Amino acid sequence: MEETPEATAVKMDEVDPNLSHNDLIDLLIDKLHNNDFTVHFYSPCMNTPSGGIGVLLRLARSLKDNGHRVKIWYEPRYDQKASMDASNKAKKRIDLFDKFYPTWVDFDISDLDFTPLGDKRVDFVGGGSQDSAPLKVDTQDFFLIPEGFPNIMDKTAKVTCKRIVLAQSWLYVLSGMQNGQTWQNFGIRDVISVSDAITEYLDTIMPGLNIKRLKQGINRDIFCPPKKRSEKYPCIGFVNGRDSIAMIKLYNMIKMFALACPHFRWVKFVELNNLSREEFADRLKTCAFVLYADDVAGFGTLPLEAMACGTHVIGWAAFGSKEYIQSNNGFWCNNGDVFQMAEMIGVAMDKWLSGEMDREDTQSTHEQVLNNYTVEGEKSRIAELIEEYKTERKHELERSKKH
Repeated sequence: MEETPEATAVKMDEVDPNLSHNDLIDLLIDKLHNNDFTVHFYSPCMNTPSGGIGVLLRLARSLKDNGHRVKIWYEPRYDQKASMDASNKAKKRIDLFDKFYPTWVDFDISDLDFTPLGDKRVDFVGGGSQDSAPLKVDTQDFFLIPEGFPNIMDKTAKVTCKRIVLAQSWLYVLSGMQNGQTWQNFGIRDVISVSDAITEYLDTIMPGLNIKRLKQGINRDIFCPPKKRSEKYPCIGFVNGRDSIAMIKLYNMIKMFALACPHFRWVKFVELNNLSREEFADRLKTCAFVLYADDVAGFGTLPLEAMACGTHVIGWAAFGSKEYIQSNNGFWCNNGDVFQMAEMIGVAMDKWLSGEMDREDTQSTHEQVLNNYTVEGEKSRIAELIEEYKTERKHELERSKKH
């Protein structure tokens, strides 16, 4: 259970030192009531596209558009050659949020507040370095931390604001944790979960968490069907796996399909990696099919993006994606079954070429699913969640008053 902060822990400028404990608590409650708080995010800094970071940035964008102060803290990456050069004492920081992510998200992040933290030797509540800042938050603030960073949860244990885990993958929930540890050991019990599967998983392994559900939205402005069926081609899109083993499985699957269906060796497989979001959507909508081979997905937006583009999914029925998988909205295989999926590619291609798959019926089926995952719904829900956390925080502070 997260401890209720003492008034002496309040880190606010221009606070009258003569205020009593209860007066300070009232001041904090007033600040919450007047939206005088900041929503902080911790983000890893990765040099490859990350859907998880994309969601984090989109939530920050929504909250800022809704009038909230938002700040994104990250530990920067450095040019390795520069850092190893003894004569170059000032490491060259690689600002991926300036150069890379703006091309990979489909919204503006140029006005978001990105602040690099110091390296791992810098304490999160003090210190700092030449090109970084110490982590400073006020008691009335909120701090969102991705699920796979118990080191950040530990480093922020003395921070007095409400900390919330943003859980986007069940796979990384226990990463870096000691045997028997839960997030409650770091004083955290509040969680935002992006899938029913993650919620179910957390309820099982960490009972007692305060879990709130957030449904991700699919941007229908860019993920939409081509205007004409003639703009769809008998090709199959795919996204490289999250690691080398996943990539080996994927390429073996494609080769197995070619061996099992030699009459389809002419079928083209289209890689969808290393593209901007607009390029990704444009290429996806020309494909008749897309392969979904992520057996450990926390939610999995690729099938939904494909459905929005009128592209049929041939995929594994992953645990994280089960909430939207239906027998009539894709060619679904047992999770992780490479052999079944290789065979399913041939079955799907046969049906598409024979004209058995009616475009209007398919789109109607897809729309029934997609209506549950809208950008508007996501924006509305994150705004609701902040309001709920405000209310809960006010109650926590009220209970901390001295009587």
